[in-house]
Amino acid sequence: MTDAASKKSGVLHSAWGPFLWALLYLVVFAAVYQTQKHPPSLAVSNEVMAVNFAKYGIAAGPAFALLWLLAMYILAGIKRLVRLKNVRFLNPLLVILVMLLPFAMGWQLLYREKHYTDLAKAIIGSVGQPLLVSSSVVIGLAILWLLVTVFRRR
Repeated sequence: MTDAASKKSGVLHSAWGPFLWALLYLVVFAAVYQTQKHPPSLAVSNEVMAVNFAKYGIAAGPAFALLWLLAMYILAGIKRLVRLKNVRFLNPLLVILVMLLPFAMGWQLLYREKHYTDLAKAIIGSVGQPLLVSSSVVIGLAILWLLVTVFRRR
């Protein structure tokens, strides 16, 4: 990546792009997790589970970020194999495609999943909102990036 063409394309179109998107996802996830109004310990009657989710629930952020990072790199590799490396508007579309899964998971957890057991309450309370908000932020920024990429004058 030392030639002049790769320097002009920008960091988001380089191999660093998926890493930066996953890092943004992780930062937003951690911020939302730390600022939740109702921690999962309020909804869970099992004290051990409430303590464990309060202490280790934030670890879901790095785990999800790693999964989405791997998915973005796999899709970017497939894009490169089918010789679509220079089609720039596909990069934000790949980010949007990958982030639709955590968005759907967060939506399912928050708005459709039933709160039958303490485990379900803890998972929904600790992971649902950060999952939905962080994926929404990344999708929104990726849509802006797509618009800039498509309508940018050369």
